[in-house]
Amino acid sequence: MPYFSGQGRVYIGARDALGNPQGLAYVGNVPELKVSLSVETLEHQESVSGQRLTDLQLVKTKKGEFACTLEELIATNLSLALYGATNAQTPGTVTAEALPNPVTPGSLYLLAKQDVSSVVVKDSSATPKTLPAAQYSVNAKHGSLVILDATTGGPYVEPFKVDYAYGTASVTAMFTHPLPERWVRFEGLNTADGNREVVIDLYRVAINPAKELSVITDELLKFELSGQVLADTVKPAAGDLGQFGRIVLL
Repeated sequence: MPYFSGQGRVYIGARDALGNPQGLAYVGNVPELKVSLSVETLEHQESVSGQRLTDLQLVKTKKGEFACTLEELIATNLSLALYGATNAQTPGTVTAEALPNPVTPGSLYLLAKQDVSSVVVKDSSATPKTLPAAQYSVNAKHGSLVILDATTGGPYVEPFKVDYAYGTASVTAMFTHPLPERWVRFEGLNTADGNREVVIDLYRVAINPAKELSVITDELLKFELSGQVLADTVKPAAGDLGQFGRIVLL
């Protein structure tokens, strides 16, 4: 019997100017993937028989909705979910990064980079004085520090300035890119039919930002991507591909 229960891999990637897929990226484990199709119709009722019978139905619009649940916190997924671009932070050094003036002992101060090391805090006097390491605490991986004591060994001239080295990181800024239109592909198996293989392509999906990221939770992080399946009008409506998508049973 042709029952269906699917598992497989989901790939998402950009389209070129002709609507063809460029290199698609694997988005990791996807426990749920949905495609919903709908039409909006116009109905006409005759006014002759006394029963107002529906004698015509016209399709006004065709719509498609896409939704999938992502579980892996990787650059590809974050870029889509946050409308951002992910950049690789390469190792380097920073000299004389100024802290706010004045500092408040016990407050957390953020450095411009993360994964820091070799941190040295100096004041702004003509001959800079180095703050003893016991007078501040560094959160090295997070790239922040707390000034514990801003007076012993002084007087100091603020602002304090920080020298440090930093390592690699993956950085995704939020809402730096416009709404992404992406090609979505499912390469899967029908586990209810002897693992028969199946391909689903959605040619043009306008993806919404993630509704939420449950950062502190007792469960594994999951976030949903959803969007509108748009018509790809560069493809012929009567062609083998259609204009919205296709399902291929292999």
